[in-house]
Amino acid sequence: MSELRVGVIGCGHLGKIHARLLAGRDDCQLVGVVDPVAGAARSVADSHGCEAFTSPADLIGRVDAAVVAAPTGLHAEVAIPLLKEGIDLLVEKPLAASVEDARAIVVTARRFGRTVAVGHVERFNPAWELACQQAGRPLFVESARLAPFTYRSLDVGVVLDLMIHDIDLVLSLQPGRLEKIEADGLMATGGHEDAVKARLTFGSGLVADLSASRIHPTLSRRLSMWTSESLVSVDFNAKTVEVVAASESVAAGRFVADAVPVAERAAAKEAFFSEVLPHRTLPVPDSNAIACEHDDFLTAIRTAAEPRVSAAAGAAALEIATRVLDVMQCTKLGAPPPIVELRKSA
Repeated sequence: MSELRVGVIGCGHLGKIHARLLAGRDDCQLVGVVDPVAGAARSVADSHGCEAFTSPADLIGRVDAAVVAAPTGLHAEVAIPLLKEGIDLLVEKPLAASVEDARAIVVTARRFGRTVAVGHVERFNPAWELACQQAGRPLFVESARLAPFTYRSLDVGVVLDLMIHDIDLVLSLQPGRLEKIEADGLMATGGHEDAVKARLTFGSGLVADLSASRIHPTLSRRLSMWTSESLVSVDFNAKTVEVVAASESVAAGRFVADAVPVAERAAAKEAFFSEVLPHRTLPVPDSNAIACEHDDFLTAIRTAAEPRVSAAAGAAALEIATRVLDVMQCTKLGAPPPIVELRKSA
């Protein structure tokens, strides 16, 4: 296939990043960027020597593929006509604002034989890729995705903005059918939930405790995974992976802590994480996750392969995120507690 012609729809924070990275590639040509605010499109286009447009339809006939980085509520409205015109898409997460819209994108892509990848970029984080290579069957996942308030993505709450990343990561572990959801949330900024804790229980026995907040003073993205053979800790920001694994004596059931003589326990304590449960900090290769996402998307187009995060995978993550919202008990932060009337005894 000759050099792919690509466009970017949406010139906000993520759209600018996509445009910059695509403009710097040797295997595709950034033809143009789209934003309903002409000045925003022109500013990005001037930076990368491409054309500026105000409507996604302007890309038809000009590009082979496009990145949809428009507001979530516009994803289906933008994506479906482009798919029908033969344009392959990388759609930022979440795939759509509703499960129905997500399914419509999936069906349209299949009907017209188009590639759709979804921008769950943490799948391409080298720390996550390394964590998934560790031995053992996943048993329990605990994540905390915390961020200060940015005044972006105000059309959705923290579940669709942040927690959906970790929902997608859990689903990538193939945990089986979702059996139970529990969720509690806080609303502070008006309109949508800003902090949520959810517990997902799957048919395989895997349990995932997920926390997300966009009103946290500091930025943190961490995940811990217990497997049948190791404890794995991932820091997505620092791109580090730590592993605590069972030694041969622990795996064979020969190590019994109570059997260690009292006189030897001080020395044994010092050696615990080297001899009993060896602890390692793994070297993580340096890479740009969004650039790797582009690699995967463009390769999928050229080879007709399934992208790492397909439209179906994006729809599955959205469906569970929607179910979290459906069962969530949400409290208004700072609101007085409800008045409970006590029934007088007869």
